[in-house]
Amino acid sequence: MLLLLILIFSTLMSMSSNNWFGSWMGLEINLVAFIPLIHTSLNYFSSESSMKYFVIQSMSSSILLLSVIIYSLKLFNSMPILILMCSLLMKLGVAPFHMWLPGIMEGMNWFNCIILSTWQKVAVLMLLSYLMNNFLVMLPVMMSLLVGSIGGINQSSMKKLMAYSSINNMAWVMMGMSVSTFVWMNYFFYYSFMISTLMMMMHKIGFNYLNQFFLNSYSSLNKYFILLMMFSLGGLPPLLGFMPKWMVIQSMVFSSNYLIGLIMVMTSLLTLFYYMRILVKMILINSVEMKWMKLMFFDSKLYFFICFTNMFGFMMIMFIKTFY
Repeated sequence: MLLLLILIFSTLMSMSSNNWFGSWMGLEINLVAFIPLIHTSLNYFSSESSMKYFVIQSMSSSILLLSVIIYSLKLFNSMPILILMCSLLMKLGVAPFHMWLPGIMEGMNWFNCIILSTWQKVAVLMLLSYLMNNFLVMLPVMMSLLVGSIGGINQSSMKKLMAYSSINNMAWVMMGMSVSTFVWMNYFFYYSFMISTLMMMMHKIGFNYLNQFFLNSYSSLNKYFILLMMFSLGGLPPLLGFMPKWMVIQSMVFSSNYLIGLIMVMTSLLTLFYYMRILVKMILINSVEMKWMKLMFFDSKLYFFICFTNMFGFMMIMFIKTFY
C-alpha cells in the first residue's frame, strides 16, 4: 500500500514540477517504488523483469538528465530537445525504443502489467506534451503503429500481445497530442479503462496464453467476453474503444493529415484481423457444444458494470449526446 502511495505522489510531483530537475526526481522516486512491486512474485521471471526495467529506466533517466544539463549550458540549440524526447520515448516503450517492453511484461503478474501500461505512462506523457514537436514525433508514431500491429500477429503470450497493443495505442496518444490536450487525454483515459478491465478479466480467470481460448475447460462466455474486450481495445465500432480513435481520426481529417489518418486506420484493421482470426478458430472448435457456464467475475457487480460499460459505452454516450 505504501509503495502504491509513493507511485501516485511521485507521478504528481513529476507533473507539477516547474523545472526539469524536479520532474526527473519524481520519475526516479517512481522507479524506486515500482521495482519492489515487480519483485513481489518472487520467481525467476519477475526478478529478471525488475532488473531489466531498472536498467532501461536508469539509462533513460541518465539521458534525460544529460539533455537538461546540455540545455542549461546553452551549448546547442535543438539537440537537447531531441535527446530529451528520445529519453521520454524510451521510458514510454514506443518504437524504436520498444524492444524491452514485451519481455518485461511477460515476466510480470497482471496487476503490475496494468500499472506499467497505464499509471507509469501518465507523467512521461505529460512531460512529452510540454515539448511536443510534430516533425520530431512523426517517425516514432509511424514506427509504433507498424510495430504494434505487426508485432502482435505471431504472439502466443497474452501479456506480449497486450504489450504490442500498448505500443500501438501510444502512437494514437502521441498523434492526439499533436492535435490538442483534450484529444490525447481523452484517448489515454479510455485506453487505460479498457486495457485495465481486460487485464483484470484475464487475471480473474487465469488467461495467459492464446491457446487457452481453444480449451474446453474454460467457459465459452468467458472467452467471448475477453474477445469482445479485445475488439473494443482495437477500436471496432460500435464498442467503446471506437470513440477515442474516431476523435483522433476526425482531428487528422480536419487538419488535412489524410495519409497519416489512413495509415492509422490500416494498422487498426491489421490489429482487428488477428483478433478476428482467434474468434473464427474458437467458433469452429466450440461449434459442437457451447458451455455457457457462470462467469467467475460476475460474482461482483462492479466487474459486470465495468465490462458492460466497456462494450456498450459508445452507444450510451451517443444516445446521451442526442439530447444536448
